[in-house]
Formats: sequence, C-alpha cells, structure tokens
Amino acid sequence: MNNIKRIYITGATGFIGARLLKALLADGYEIGTLMRDGSVSFRLTGTLGKISIFTGDVRDSETVSHGIGEFRPDAILHLLTYYAIEHQPKDIGVMVDTNVKGTINLLEAARESGVKLFVNAGTCAVYEQKDRPITEEDRVSPQNLYAVTKLQAEEAVRFYALNYGVPGITLRLFPPYGPGDHDRRLIPYIIRSFEKGESPALTTGEQKWDFVYVDDIVEAFLAVVRSYPFKEPYDVINIGTGLPYSIRELVEKVMMMMDKNVALSWGAVPHRKNEVWFNSADIKKAGDILKWSPATRLEDGLRQTIQFFCR
Repeated sequence: MNNIKRIYITGATGFIGARLLKALLADGYEIGTLMRDGSVSFRLTGTLGKISIFTGDVRDSETVSHGIGEFRPDAILHLLTYYAIEHQPKDIGVMVDTNVKGTINLLEAARESGVKLFVNAGTCAVYEQKDRPITEEDRVSPQNLYAVTKLQAEEAVRFYALNYGVPGITLRLFPPYGPGDHDRRLIPYIIRSFEKGESPALTTGEQKWDFVYVDDIVEAFLAVVRSYPFKEPYDVINIGTGLPYSIRELVEKVMMMMDKNVALSWGAVPHRKNEVWFNSADIKKAGDILKWSPATRLEDGLRQTIQFFCR
C-alpha cells in the first residue's frame, strides 16, 4: 500500500523543482522544502503560503536534520545541485560540498527520521559515451567533474539504501528543456538570439542529444512516488525520450518556428575538450517499473518554450 503523503523537496526554486512542487501540491501532497536565506523564489509564486519552508543550507547538517526532523516526511525528492559543465577552481569546493556532502546530510536525516523513499535527481553525464541508446547497465565514466560529484551522490544513496534501510531511486535525467529554464542553457540561448535577430554562437552542430521536456520529467518523479513501494531497495532509472536530435536540427527547428531568417554561423565556436557527441536514453526500464514514457514531442515542447521566452 502506498502511504506517502508528506514530501520534502530540495531545489524547489529551480527550473524542474518548482514545476514538480506545484504538481505535487495539485495532487494533494503536503510539502516541505529547504531554502537558503535570500533564495530567489519567483518560480514559486502562488505556492509559498501552501508549503512548509525550512531556512538553511543543504551543506549544513544541523539545519538539514532539524527541518526533516520537524517535518517528518514520508519521502524526500532531492533535486538541488550545483552545476558546472566546465568547472573553474572556485567551483570545486561548493560543488563537492553541495552535491556530495549535501546529499549525505539529507540521507543521514532521512535515516534518523524513518523516511520511506529517497528520490535522487542524477545525470546522464555519468555514462561513458556510446553511439546507441544507453541502458542503466552501461559503463559509467563521468564526462566532467560535475558528473563525478553526481556519481558520488548516487553511491551515497545506494549505500544508505543497502545499509541503513532508506529505500532509494536515482533518476538519471537526459538534457531537460522547457518554459522557465535558465537563460544560459542551450535552448533559451538559441531563442533569445533569434529574438534579437542574431545567430547564436555555434559549434558544428553535429552533436546529437536526447532532449526531455520538463513536464515529462515532472511526471517521472510523480510516477516514482505513485509506484512506491519497489521490489529493490535501490535502483537507477533513465529518464529521456530515446529520440536524439542534432544541434543543427534543433537550431533549424527553432528558427523555423520563430519565423526567422538568420545566417547561421556553424563552426564559429570550437568544440569542448569533453564534448558530448551523442546521448540518448534507453527508457524501457522506466516503462517497466514506473509505467512512464515521455508524452511531449520535441516540436510541441519547443513551441511552449518559445512562447514562454518571447512573452
């Protein structure tokens, strides 16, 4: 029997977290969340009076333990992360402390409070690159330091599940997009460039990525909560579409949908040393365990995203 009623969510002011929090509220769950002093919460407009907010930093074990101990959640959905695709020396300490130590702080508090389910947001960047859809059994070989810290966080979730009875699932997310995404990410950047009549700064565009619409990701998290309990104490599940598109295809789709005619500067930007040339998810496991599959075509997701950024 699924008796999850109270959910503690981290990263609730973020792109995915805010939409997930609203969906959880709409489903009738009681919500608690951790927010730092001065957090920018514009994405949560209309919800702040309906949730329990605990002020603190995930890197501080005492505030984490206090908030979870007071709220007594049935489940924790952990989406908070410090992201840096190409880290600088100044990023290292905060990234390790947030992504690794912060996850362990949450897990320890979950252990103390008898949490029934810990859901961890992972990343497809932990995988070794392949030229075919990636399964959860494929070899991991982190593509950047961020992915190293996310893989360490996964291992912590596994450890607490197997040794301390905190059932856990990691959802390895393939590239998300949608309304409310950060302006610096690829698709918003492309849209903003075309809106100004400019070409985005582009590599050759030959990379092929598996873009996942934000509402489909939200549905995957909801599917985990609804599917509890699980047979295994810990599991890893890919969340993608299985339909990769090249950056060239993506840029040209956006330009056509925005009815722009811009001379594109392919090859103006060099490729990164750790360039991801292909990523695509095998999502059979998500279908088998969660009864989840993506519902949003790329064209429909792009249309919604363009409408948001061109308001």
